[in-house]
Amino acid sequence: MAVDRPSMAGGVMFMLLLSVAIGCDAASSAELSDFMTSLWHSDVNNASSVRVNLQGHASSGSATDHATGPLFSSVNDQYYFSRPTYAALIQLLDNYNHVIGDAERSNQNEDHEVTLFLEAISKTTVMQKTQQFLKQQGYVGVSLAEFDTLLRQIWFEFYPRHGQTRDSCGFEHVFVGETDTSEVIGFHNWIQFHLQEQKGNLDYRGYIFSKQPRTLGTQFTWLSKTKSLGSFMYGTSPELDMAMFTVCYLTRRNQLCSFSVDGHPIQLKTFDITNGGGHHLGTAYVN
Repeated sequence: MAVDRPSMAGGVMFMLLLSVAIGCDAASSAELSDFMTSLWHSDVNNASSVRVNLQGHASSGSATDHATGPLFSSVNDQYYFSRPTYAALIQLLDNYNHVIGDAERSNQNEDHEVTLFLEAISKTTVMQKTQQFLKQQGYVGVSLAEFDTLLRQIWFEFYPRHGQTRDSCGFEHVFVGETDTSEVIGFHNWIQFHLQEQKGNLDYRGYIFSKQPRTLGTQFTWLSKTKSLGSFMYGTSPELDMAMFTVCYLTRRNQLCSFSVDGHPIQLKTFDITNGGGHHLGTAYVN
């Protein structure tokens, strides 16, 4: 779950880091494409054997179920989900209250799980390359500790999504999913999608778009509420998703983050939330 609240000094340091990032000249589109392609090919933890069964085509406004079976037709859970970054991610997924308006609270064990997740992804080539790229571009400081602080604040610090209640964080919104009074919001991770299908909590209702590399827009119901259009890349590792979204948040926040990987155009969107003070990731998804 979310980490302990930072000290005043820690919060000031984070704001200084983020203010430096905001003042940086944005990485060029060519630089971004070269880096993201390198990152994609460095993702040795990718679940390349995952297979999906798209079934019927849906539209975002449709009330008809166009799929009689689950989306994921073949996932070697034992092989992939025992890997350190997958296992650490999965430990985080049940730490959150998905209902917007209900305050989030964490305990010492859940805080420790965040630390274990960040430690696991920091050992991967994907995240090490990400820190180096952002350092070279002037978006983060030279130390790994500063990068860790930035990730914790952007992704795991609680903030109010609406109103005054600290009921959300970037990780929960993107990797876990949330519900408000009428619909599902967030929920842009294939691992959570697959696990919730297995538990019977999620009903896949058809695909809205499918494109390379391994990108889907889907319609589904989760915990009896509907997501009219939920998009994600599938077969990607936890560290690749977090790395790509973090880079786009720092270099292209509140706008399209456009780049190409092996000739395939990709557009990610990330948005900033400043509710409750400071800067946090409000959402991140593939367009």
